[in-house]
Amino acid sequence: MIFEFLKKERNADAVILDPHQDNPRTIRMYQKAGFRIIEDLPEHELHEGKKEDCYLMEYRYDDNETNVKAIKYIIEHSFDIKITSIKLIGNGNDSFAYEVNDNMIFKFPRHEKANENLLKEIEILQYLENKTTFNIPKVLYVNNDNSNYKYCIACFTKINGVSLSKEIYERLTDEEKDKLAQDLARFLKELHSSNYNKYQVDTIENYKKDYARLVELIFDKLDDNEKMVINNIYNSILSNDDMLTINKSLVHNDFSCGNILFDTTTNRISGIIDFGDSCVSDTDNDFYCLLEDSDEELGRCFGIKVLNYYGYDNIEKMLRKSDFHEFYWMFEKIIYGYEYNYNDWITEGLSELKEYCEISIKNK
Repeated sequence: MIFEFLKKERNADAVILDPHQDNPRTIRMYQKAGFRIIEDLPEHELHEGKKEDCYLMEYRYDDNETNVKAIKYIIEHSFDIKITSIKLIGNGNDSFAYEVNDNMIFKFPRHEKANENLLKEIEILQYLENKTTFNIPKVLYVNNDNSNYKYCIACFTKINGVSLSKEIYERLTDEEKDKLAQDLARFLKELHSSNYNKYQVDTIENYKKDYARLVELIFDKLDDNEKMVINNIYNSILSNDDMLTINKSLVHNDFSCGNILFDTTTNRISGIIDFGDSCVSDTDNDFYCLLEDSDEELGRCFGIKVLNYYGYDNIEKMLRKSDFHEFYWMFEKIIYGYEYNYNDWITEGLSELKEYCEISIKNK
C-alpha cells in the first residue's frame, strides 16, 4: 500500500532502498515485495563506527523488467560478465531481450509457459549446432537457478544482419531473389530432415483444444445459427485429408521475415533466429508465412518459388492449407486476445467471425 501512496500522492516513479549486504533476510523480504538489486554500494554507510557494504534496490512502477540498471546487475552477477554496453532489443508478452557488449543476446521469459519454451529453445538449438549450414544462435550461457530472477536466463550469440523485408526484397536483382528462395528452401530441407523427435505437437488435438476454448469464451455471445457454423468448421477440420495426412518433423514454426536475418552488403541470408516456437509437428507449418500476402511477408509468388526449390510434391494442397491458415486467424485472435488481454483482437476476431457466420447462413 505504501507504494501506491507514494505513486499517487507524492508522484513518485520509484522507491529506493539501501539495505546492508549482510542482512539477507531483509533483502529477500524486499525482493518478494517487488524490489530488485540494481547496484553494489561498497562501504556505503557508516553504522556503529563501521563502514557497511550495501545494495541499491529499486521498486519501479513502469516495468522492472525493462529497468536497464537492474538487468545489468542481474547479468553481471549471474554470469560473471563485465558489461560495457547494454540495450533493450525486444519486449513482448512472453519475454524480453537485451543486447550486451554488441555480441550477445540475453533472453528473459516473463511467465512459466515462456520459461518452458526458452528451455525447449535452448535444447533444440544445442541439438541443431553443426547440423545446418546456416547461422543460428549458439547457446553461450544458461542460468536456471538464479536468486535474482525467478525464471531461466539464457545468453545466445548475436547474429549480425537486419530482418528481411519487402523493401529489401524489392531492391534485389532477379538472380538475387532466386538465390534467396533457394537458400530458404535449403534451410528448411536441412531442418526438416533432422531426426529430432522430442516436443511433439499434435495439430488436430490443438484444433480440438481451440474449439473447447471458444465454447468457453464466446458461445454465450452467439446465437444457435452462429454456433452451428462454428461446429461445422471444426467438424470439417477433423475430417479433412489435408489436415489428417501430414509429414511431421522438427519445424521452426515461426518462419517469418522477422526471423530471417539478411546481410545487405552481400544480399544473402546471414542467419535464422528465434526458435522459441520450434517443435516436432506438421512440416507445412514452415510455409505459411512464406505464402502470406501481407506488408510483413514477401507474398505467395515468392512462397511458391521456395516450395518448388524445396521439392514440395503437392503445391495445390499447400495453398489450400495456407488459405485455411489465414482464415483461421480470426479464431486465434479471439483466443490470444483473451489470453493476453488484447481487447482489440477480441473485438476484431468476433466481428470477422460474425460476418462470416452471417454470409454462411445466408448461403445455406
